[in-house]
Amino acid sequence: MDFRRTVSAALMAVLLVAGAAWGESPKDSPAAFTLGDVVVTAERLDDYVKNYPQNVEVVERREIAKRNLLSVEEVLKTISGVEVYSAAGIGSRISIRGSGKTGGVLVLLNGRPLNSNQHGNLDLNAIPVDSIQSISVFKPPVPVWLGAGASDGAIHIVTRSLTSEARKKEALSTVKLNAGSFGFAETSLSQRLEAAGGNALLSAALKRRDGKRANSDRTDGSFGLSWSREKEAGGRYEVNGRYYEAEYGTPGPTDNLTPDARQLYRKGSLDARYAGIMGDNGTFTVNLYGDGTNMRDKAQSGLTYALDDRKLGLKADTTLSEPDGLWDLRVGGISEWNDFSHTLAGGHHRLRNGLSGQVDRRFGVLTGTLGLRGDVTNDFGFSPGLSAGLGWGATPKCLIKVRAGYSANLPSFEQLYQTTHGSIDQTRGNPDLKEERIWSYDVGIEYKFQKDRLAQATLFRADTGDLIAYRRGTDLIYRPVNIARAEREGIELTGKYGWNTGVSAEINLILQRSESGDTGKALPYTPEVKAKGTLQYALPSLKTRLEGSVRYEGVRFSQTENLSSQQLDGYVTVDLKATQPLTIHGVAADWYVRVDNLFDASFESHYGYPDDGIRFVTGLQLRF
Repeated sequence: MDFRRTVSAALMAVLLVAGAAWGESPKDSPAAFTLGDVVVTAERLDDYVKNYPQNVEVVERREIAKRNLLSVEEVLKTISGVEVYSAAGIGSRISIRGSGKTGGVLVLLNGRPLNSNQHGNLDLNAIPVDSIQSISVFKPPVPVWLGAGASDGAIHIVTRSLTSEARKKEALSTVKLNAGSFGFAETSLSQRLEAAGGNALLSAALKRRDGKRANSDRTDGSFGLSWSREKEAGGRYEVNGRYYEAEYGTPGPTDNLTPDARQLYRKGSLDARYAGIMGDNGTFTVNLYGDGTNMRDKAQSGLTYALDDRKLGLKADTTLSEPDGLWDLRVGGISEWNDFSHTLAGGHHRLRNGLSGQVDRRFGVLTGTLGLRGDVTNDFGFSPGLSAGLGWGATPKCLIKVRAGYSANLPSFEQLYQTTHGSIDQTRGNPDLKEERIWSYDVGIEYKFQKDRLAQATLFRADTGDLIAYRRGTDLIYRPVNIARAEREGIELTGKYGWNTGVSAEINLILQRSESGDTGKALPYTPEVKAKGTLQYALPSLKTRLEGSVRYEGVRFSQTENLSSQQLDGYVTVDLKATQPLTIHGVAADWYVRVDNLFDASFESHYGYPDDGIRFVTGLQLRF
């Protein structure tokens, strides 16, 4: 353990010293980068969207505001090939490109990982949507410089750029009031201001909702503070703090009800970040971050169990670019400590140290990328990572991509020892779990007719050794086990088209096959067919924005045995939304109405957890 700590400290010191050395530019030569270019290079990832082999979808701040998207989950649902499913406890399960696996999606906030070693679900509601500048989704295989644990994709969330120039162009205050069916009520506000020589954004939200089933109510609230200050010579200091609290019931599956089980969840986070310039053609960022989580889990038996989870981390990334734009070199390192204690499971910890390097090289119409990473933990030892790809601009409008990658997913503390999400009456841990080992590949073609007209087709495959899946015993308790071999392959088709009349449409279709090596059956929550279509239109005279979407999910099973009792039927849902811009006493505003599951389709987003049915929400957004 001491050796690993020493190596970690030495590696991080080398990265920091290298960044400082490169940052000393000759006084007589002007810096090649301005502060705005640092943001473009380090955060917006435009190169990866336009030219590189990676498959990336991006939603910017302008679209988030225009479509009045109320949460990170709602933003993700607008991205082709991405679905978000509500979990019984805290957080959400994210599916990218049809995967039904839990815990294989890496989520980053300004470059630092948000995923906890404690569990697989992600509490995205803790991030106020008003603080977000963009959300990028990387479909697998994922480049190694993003981090470990991204076998099923990665999500990079970038907070808003709080510059003095931005304050002049954007509203300083935003207030949102929302209400709807099942007792839904929400209010949120954000305020931009000058503070401590920089610019700050304060945001807060409070939400209440009653579910259709007994003991499925939820009350949660969040508070966020973002502050940044620019240096005259280039570079930026940033501080982000967040607090999230939720109190809710955990009703349990329909055949094992827990009407008295409740949970109280609290989480606080603090991040400090510096982004700067290295020499004439490079940038670097350093993130220091920490999380603290406290949960009280009241089981159906009346007993209360406690969880405490603490995380500290340091992450550094550097990017060097050749002046002519022929190559880029990305080098990064991370050291992260996570401590976990639970009433039944006792205390455990995980120390992770990792290094990554990636080279991107352009040869005319060809762009190649090769990346390697290595991570060492105290409980699972060494885990390598690999990403490679080739992009070919066959014509100015046609891009062909070939990619491959290898990654490893370590079991979470929840999977190893004891559940802390959902009632303790439902799940148990397995301390003998092995890490998952995943090879993934895809071949894709993209043809862009115009800016808002394109077609994409991607063949994909993933082979997993020791896949972690849950099996239910005769005592109705779920327990995680390793499946020696699993495979999934398919095709993803996407089309986007915008008409001159203002109508735009997007269609995404996923056809896939999956198999468990243990049973020869389909993998859990992995349907053969998934489809999503969206249509948008703005009325020219009233400027009313109309949006409709149709989703289809085929038959899937909750467990690898694929028994009839484990089958979840296919379903179709229709969602509609209308937003009307208006002015109230000189204040710009948006009033919206949204109806989810318009035809009240009966379906289950998780085994034993039926959907609430048709839902109605309306709200008003004011911008000062």
